[in-house]
Amino acid sequence: MGVGNRIRVGVIGLGYWGPNLARNLAELPEFELVALCDLRAESLASVARRHPSARCVLSAEEVISDESIDAVVVSTTVGTHYELARAALEAGKHVFVEKPLATSSAEVRDLMSIADRAGRVLMPGHTFLYSPPVRTIKELIDAGELGEIYFVSSSRVNLGLHQTDVSVVWDLGPHDFSIHRYWLGELPAQVTAVSRACIIPGNPDVAFIALSYPSGTLVHSQVSWLAPSKLRLTAIVGSQKMVVYDDTSVEPVRIFDSGASMPDPGSFGEYQLSYRTGSIVSPRLDATEPLALEFQNFAGAILRGEPLVSSPEMGLDVIRTIEAVDRSLERGGVPVPLDEESVAELDRELTTRVGELTHPVADIEHVDTRRDKDSLGTAILGAGPAGLTAAYVHAKRGAPATVFEADVTVGGIAKTIEFGGYRMDLGGHRFFTKVGPIRQLWQDMLGDDFLTRPRLSRIYYKGKYFDYPITAKDVVGRLGLFEATRCALSYLAAKRHRRDEADTFEEWVTARFGRRLYDAFFRSYTEKLWGIPGSEIRSLWAAQRIKNFSLGKAILSILGLNREHVTTLIEEFQYPRLGPGQMWEAFAQHVQEKGVVLRGNSRCVSIRHAERHVDSIVVQSNGDRDEHAVDAVVSSLPLKDLIQSLDPPAPPAVQAAAAKLRYRDLVVVGLITSQEEPFPDNWIYLHDPAIRAGRVQNFGAWSSAMVRPGTTCLGVEYFCFQGDEIWEMNDVEAVELATRELESIGLIDASCVVDGLKVLVPKAYPMYDSEYEKAVQTIRTYLASFDNLHPCGRNGLHRYNNQDHSMWTAVLASLNALDGTQHDVWEVNTDEDYLEEGTLVEALFGSHLSGALL
Repeated sequence: MGVGNRIRVGVIGLGYWGPNLARNLAELPEFELVALCDLRAESLASVARRHPSARCVLSAEEVISDESIDAVVVSTTVGTHYELARAALEAGKHVFVEKPLATSSAEVRDLMSIADRAGRVLMPGHTFLYSPPVRTIKELIDAGELGEIYFVSSSRVNLGLHQTDVSVVWDLGPHDFSIHRYWLGELPAQVTAVSRACIIPGNPDVAFIALSYPSGTLVHSQVSWLAPSKLRLTAIVGSQKMVVYDDTSVEPVRIFDSGASMPDPGSFGEYQLSYRTGSIVSPRLDATEPLALEFQNFAGAILRGEPLVSSPEMGLDVIRTIEAVDRSLERGGVPVPLDEESVAELDRELTTRVGELTHPVADIEHVDTRRDKDSLGTAILGAGPAGLTAAYVHAKRGAPATVFEADVTVGGIAKTIEFGGYRMDLGGHRFFTKVGPIRQLWQDMLGDDFLTRPRLSRIYYKGKYFDYPITAKDVVGRLGLFEATRCALSYLAAKRHRRDEADTFEEWVTARFGRRLYDAFFRSYTEKLWGIPGSEIRSLWAAQRIKNFSLGKAILSILGLNREHVTTLIEEFQYPRLGPGQMWEAFAQHVQEKGVVLRGNSRCVSIRHAERHVDSIVVQSNGDRDEHAVDAVVSSLPLKDLIQSLDPPAPPAVQAAAAKLRYRDLVVVGLITSQEEPFPDNWIYLHDPAIRAGRVQNFGAWSSAMVRPGTTCLGVEYFCFQGDEIWEMNDVEAVELATRELESIGLIDASCVVDGLKVLVPKAYPMYDSEYEKAVQTIRTYLASFDNLHPCGRNGLHRYNNQDHSMWTAVLASLNALDGTQHDVWEVNTDEDYLEEGTLVEALFGSHLSGALL
């Protein structure tokens, strides 16, 4: 196995899907991407620029014969899958093969036999089985919430991407056939299909397929390359509930508590149907990329022997279903059973037939992404506070725009998570600003649902709780007069020796408040938050976040040593009744009503440009890619991702700068407790280094509508990096840890915790480490040379902005895109004073800019 128990992997085939496979493998800690292979030198070079540490080869044989490689990922044309997978297995490699696994069930059985003898993992790439909507529906079915499944109706159609080597059944069918197999847990008993080859003679590009199952469930599946628009829609109708799965919607799963039943008759001959129409629920869905989950399953099978969701048996059943469809098509639509005798006959007849359509083994897949001929206007990347504000400005102007969001819900890290009737805020999003148009916009969006809430918070440190803001009596009583005096003397000493310049967070705080206060209150929490010493954090973060307030300054004010006015100790703030996500859902609804298109579950994977002008973007939605011509791009993507998505790639120095940008991730553990008010605070900061959690929120104190009456929900926040122990914990382990820690400091009664969940928040905080400043400047200089690419937002600028500042950068970026202005988004919130109080804001809020919002 590779260095540090990582799996050394090579990717063969860099056409349509291969670059995505390479990207995910490079980003996952379980893998080390060591080789890239494609027959086309230009495709190889394009992908290789994004993965400079990987070796580039033109021969699949060279990858397969390399003894240092542990696993091979095959993403070539269907006709090459069997030979490449067989060669890799026989060479002792673990093998991942993009769907379908092979061109016949006989080939699949042969591969399974070889993998079994070699003791190697063989995995087909049925990515949809790892999609959060598909997994959620599986949980509903297994839990019996839908009752008996009467029927399933699915449509998977679009205009374009005709394949020359396989029919539409082999191209699109595996998606739905694998999903149906996963949901229903059984193979069809019988298949009936009709099709037509409209464009390429002998190669069907539309098919209507009926499948009947032993349980009685009926499935109808429509696949086509010739529909006028993309449709990914499935309806599952059960005896208790119904589900609609729309893969192109921002709410991909909707559960309908509706149906019909026939009650027992009151008298002979008295039969009357009873209909019910109940609520419609959109369940909470995880935001993890399905392909990443799929490769994590592949790694778990290799390293720990974990079972595969997309198993070879699943791949075999999908092929068996396709073969039955092909047999029915050959016979003019007659029903075909899926028994073993029929399968044996199909093996003999269809292997030759499919082989006639495939390319030679040496050919590597090449499929052009389809592209809209007409520009969609401005592409807005990301539907968080910044992206939705950009959409709002475009809607106000009547300018065409489309928002692309990788998640299935809007709001970014400011979304609200719903769980069993409770709502969770990922990070504690107070709505407070001195920017008048932003404040008015918030109010207009929510009206009476925009609540005014009192602020109440404390700090836990060394077994004691300090009020925040603190009082003289509280400080002296808890910190002690002696220690408070030592802090004051340390402050005076620092003041006498203060340098004007401070490079690090530690230097900045120590120079202003003294070493004693830094060690007592700043060091432990800051290092818990960032995971690195304060000496490695740049001073700009302190200047930006602490501004004119700190715990130290408040203590010094109490002791009479500092009488400066503290601006950030607000007594109250505003908050949406149903959490911050309610605000961004209102934004999303508003902009869509005004004509802006919003596409969820759509990740921008490539930004294509020439002569520093963006011409188009490529968007991926599960297994599909679309290319769209654009006039401009407003991006709130993480700055690192933005650079890595450029095609052609950015210069090496800029790529190197992007690679240096780091992010701190967040795990929020929700605890449901029968205690109505375990503590009254909105949140408590956990400075004590003995506690791993950094902060705990009481969502009932934010808004009573976020919890069920008589109970509450707490959000315990753990700052971490992806791959850390807390990140890898399962829900049960994380809930147990959070419960144990809060009980140990007297915040809750563990026996009252009745449920919980764990939520992963990747890239929650852009890191201000020792290398970020120079890296951002390099990237900023490069991006300034583009005439229609405009970054904005917290991660889009790699700047730790609040919501209001992120929104303001989006306003400026949108005006730059629409009017060709030169507003400097990078300078928003860089002043050490509160930006809103300075003359800069007065200049920004001229009638021209205010009119963009009001």
